[in-house]
Amino acid sequence: MLFNSAAFLVFLPVVLLMYVSAPVRLRHWLLLAASYFFYMWWRPEYILVIIAMTLVDFGAGILMERARSAREKRAWLALSLTIDLGMLFYFKYALFSAEVANDVLRLFDASWRFNPGAILLPIGISFHTFQSLSYVFDVYFGRVKAERDLGFFALYIAYFPQLMAGPIERKSDLLPQLRTSGAANAEDIRYGINKILLGFLKKVVVADSLAPYVDKFYETPGAWDGTAHLFAIFLFGMQIFCDFSGYSDIALGAARLMGVRLTENFNRPFLAKSINEYWQRWHITLGTWVRDYMFLPLMYAHPGRFAINVLIVFLAIGLWHGASWNFLLYGLVHGLATLAQHVYGRIAWLPRLESLPGRALRWGTTMAILLASGVFFRATSTEDALMILGKMAAMRSLDTGAILSVMSKPQLGEVGLVLLLLAGTAWFKPALKFRYNWVYVTGMLVVIMVLGKASADHFIYFQF
Repeated sequence: MLFNSAAFLVFLPVVLLMYVSAPVRLRHWLLLAASYFFYMWWRPEYILVIIAMTLVDFGAGILMERARSAREKRAWLALSLTIDLGMLFYFKYALFSAEVANDVLRLFDASWRFNPGAILLPIGISFHTFQSLSYVFDVYFGRVKAERDLGFFALYIAYFPQLMAGPIERKSDLLPQLRTSGAANAEDIRYGINKILLGFLKKVVVADSLAPYVDKFYETPGAWDGTAHLFAIFLFGMQIFCDFSGYSDIALGAARLMGVRLTENFNRPFLAKSINEYWQRWHITLGTWVRDYMFLPLMYAHPGRFAINVLIVFLAIGLWHGASWNFLLYGLVHGLATLAQHVYGRIAWLPRLESLPGRALRWGTTMAILLASGVFFRATSTEDALMILGKMAAMRSLDTGAILSVMSKPQLGEVGLVLLLLAGTAWFKPALKFRYNWVYVTGMLVVIMVLGKASADHFIYFQF
């Protein structure tokens, strides 16, 4: 079920009404049933993937805690990882792996080919797999106790506000709230409504308004010059930020209406002055996940391989987003940029760039890297991405003719208005003590209804 669909606009109030009306001891079962219904709205059969992962990791957590030896404990961890990552690999990476294997076979003129068949990727599988794995790792390392209540654990994995596209929550943060949360107070309701409206503005007004123009440039990349592609990747940066952060805002708002505080996933990422800082501001819960469960263990095991560890982590981030060479290159660019900025910071005689012009230079360099890597993120093939980057690199001047052939001046004005709204949302913090909150709510509703797109477009990060 899409947040920006008519079905969700009915679903959420009904669930909230049933939630506050239900006895406290039954509320988690109600939310679990609602969460499964929410997911099954897409493809009912794929709920079996979530249920299987839930049962495996619930059992693995208890068995690891009961293990009488480190070897037995590792065996249960290995079983959980094999099943969880095995399902993730099959649904997300089997086709790509088969393509790579077939390319290698062609080099040796082999006639046999891998053919895994058609595989439909379950929505949000990377998100709920990583959330479940965080629990397994935390139990293994003794950071949390194994959960003994299957109902609460199942809700932790499938909680509908963050099931499809995060935030990726930890057991220690989310599960206690699901266990103890009662009805939301007035502050929660005010915050939740504000956050949901902000998310809808980002998604249906900004992201969905920019999407047709971005698509037009990338459908036939060879037809456009470097200026057009520079403009397109700038628009895509704004589109994906509003699409993904808009989803997160709606998720946080919906959860808050039930008294649950999810983790903020964004903190003005386009103010970052390094790639490392960017990943502390963008998709924060993924960044902290790979830090805690990949980078730090790698550094502990191989402290002298900093550069290799950084590249492994960023290649994994790239692959987490999708099974293609484009996403591997996206991760590689971010990894190399992080290493370059790290090396620069360790060379004592180089300027620190802490002055205002220096910070501006660092910011501009970071934005250029993000825009360039964004081409790999959005382009439909590696060949298209390299062609687009080549055209942008060959630019000698800005030529707006191609842009105006796609967008009229009134349409450019509409995009400008949309970006002004985006800038406003970037700086606005919904004030819980806002005296005239009804003015804000009314204004947001008017903007959404007047400028919002009626079609329920998918969220970009659902494919991950």
